Amino acid sequence: MIISRRNLLIATSVVAGAGAMGRPVFAADFKAAAVLPGSITDQAFNQVVYEGLEAAKSKLGIEVAFSEKVKQADQVSAMSDYARRGYNMVIGAGGEFTAAAQRVAKQHPEVLVAVINGAPTEGIATVNYNNPQFGYVLGYIGGKMTKSGKAGMVCAQEIKAFVDIAAGFKKGWAKGGGSGEVTLTYTDDWDDVAKAKEATLNLINQGADVVVPYLDNGIVGVVQAAEEKGVWATGVITDLGKSSPKANLASTVLDFAAATATAIELGMKGELAREDYKFAMGSAAGYMGTINDAVPADVKAEAMAIVDQMTAGTFEM
Repeated sequence: MIISRRNLLIATSVVAGAGAMGRPVFAADFKAAAVLPGSITDQAFNQVVYEGLEAAKSKLGIEVAFSEKVKQADQVSAMSDYARRGYNMVIGAGGEFTAAAQRVAKQHPEVLVAVINGAPTEGIATVNYNNPQFGYVLGYIGGKMTKSGKAGMVCAQEIKAFVDIAAGFKKGWAKGGGSGEVTLTYTDDWDDVAKAKEATLNLINQGADVVVPYLDNGIVGVVQAAEEKGVWATGVITDLGKSSPKANLASTVLDFAAATATAIELGMKGELAREDYKFAMGSAAGYMGTINDAVPADVKAEAMAIVDQMTAGTFEM
């Protein structure tokens, strides 16, 4: 079902067991809280989710709260604490919260528990992107621009969102002409700059001349390695063209601030079910960012034509 044509936010699956509890309706004194794995000043995922929380507070006049730098072992207790304190909606920021969110949802069925960027899971709302689309566009441009034919992708953990982006990237890479392997590596840390840089240097030493970070503050290490070694980096979540214009080959923008604010507004209105929702490419919360001027005009045009087809819902990978 289409929830908002303006945002191209689509409920893609009704999770079994939602039933009559699928769309909880709340009173006017709605309260929402977010639990974050990192810092609200990381200039990456955690910060933009926090900004979305604050945007919802400003627009809707609701009470909000947050906890930052919450370790995985403490996720259940942090989310449960907000549920016990009467918060109507409790959000886990990131796919690593999925198991904890499901547990909290079972313990507090009166609370709408949601995960931003989480795998579709019974009993909770998940707010995602059509991740293969975003990966495909970046892979296509990378495949057109590579000299070695090889690419590398760096993430902290093997979460569904990243796996889906990688799957799309590989298809776009091959379509664009990338003839070599796309290697995935995991650092087990979303924020550690040194680990991310070391992992990226290893990929570059293996021949990768396009690297793709899917991290929080660790993105800094990937970009540092790319700049030092003179290879391209692509931004998936944030526009590297603004922060690292020299290294940036092309970027998409996953505007998790807009996604978070939209989810909270729908939750307050009783319109967010315990289902999986996806923002499409070309939506208000997910769009194409900067493409480097080094990319030939015909390649840019081809990439934007792909984006247009995705926005129209006519693109097939």
